[in-house]
Amino acid sequence: MSVSSTAQIRLITVGLVLIVCNVLCINLFLVSKAQSFLESRCESPKAHLSLRAYEDSSYTRDIGPVKWELDSNPLGISLGANRTQIIVNFGGHYIVFVQAVFYLNKSAVELSEDDGVIRLRLQLNTNDSAESTESELVAAWEEREVKELRDEQIVRLSFMVQVELQKYQYVRIKARHLDKLNYDEPVSTTLTIFRYADLQDGKACAVSPFGPCCDPKG
Repeated sequence: MSVSSTAQIRLITVGLVLIVCNVLCINLFLVSKAQSFLESRCESPKAHLSLRAYEDSSYTRDIGPVKWELDSNPLGISLGANRTQIIVNFGGHYIVFVQAVFYLNKSAVELSEDDGVIRLRLQLNTNDSAESTESELVAAWEEREVKELRDEQIVRLSFMVQVELQKYQYVRIKARHLDKLNYDEPVSTTLTIFRYADLQDGKACAVSPFGPCCDPKG
């Protein structure tokens, strides 16, 4: 083999090595950019929290906020000191499922209005913004009228709703009649909330199966 042929082979080999190195560098760069993109899109954990109603002897027949206690280890969501505010630590889209179970018996007859109907209600409130704790909107609700009460009767109200929340906004559950909530397993009053997506534009608003709303009963 001539000297010129050997030199050509070496040059070709060096060229191939350089091409392979360039391809590897490009691949590493693309992988790094993809990881950075995914990390930016998943900037916060998939927050979740499960709660069960906290039995409170001070509850009355009126509508009011339900108090809660932890039913699981929280991630990215906290329960306020008053036990009624469920505060999110990350802005995002959240799914909330809440179930209220009312135990009615003959003593519940006194709850009825003049027309003899017992009116139960379950609703989800959220504050306007993280800075506002006074003004609340009703994002979803469920009502039931009990017209013929048997000796003992269990009535279940529930709904699932999507809400968009900013960092440190909260949701609060209200119910009527509070003093008839049931706390016994397996049929009890519970709430589950989890975060499934980031906010796209940093804005937040309440969304419910009823569309944009501000219920005057809030």
